Amino acid sequence: MNLVLVVVIGALTYGSRAISVVALPRPRGRLEHVLARMPAPIFASLAVLSLINADRSLVPLPVWTAALGALVTTPRRSLALALIGGVCGYLVGRVLTGTP
Repeated sequence: MNLVLVVVIGALTYGSRAISVVALPRPRGRLEHVLARMPAPIFASLAVLSLINADRSLVPLPVWTAALGALVTTPRRSLALALIGGVCGYLVGRVLTGTP
């Protein structure tokens, strides 16, 4: 994967979100309630998949602490904060395991 591809994918991801916020009306009623609860189950499924290897064994401690760090930040509903929490958790896990 090269830098141009990463930039294009990022532009498509965030561009489509920005356009939907500007162009589409805010959902109302029951649909709004369902959509408001959607990110938590999606995050949970991604988190669980990242904690188990392909051979069904558990991943190392730094990955667990990274997931915990990201999980702690989820009430703020900010992707940037979740990423920062994950990185901080990973670093804590590396210190705990003594990994340089």
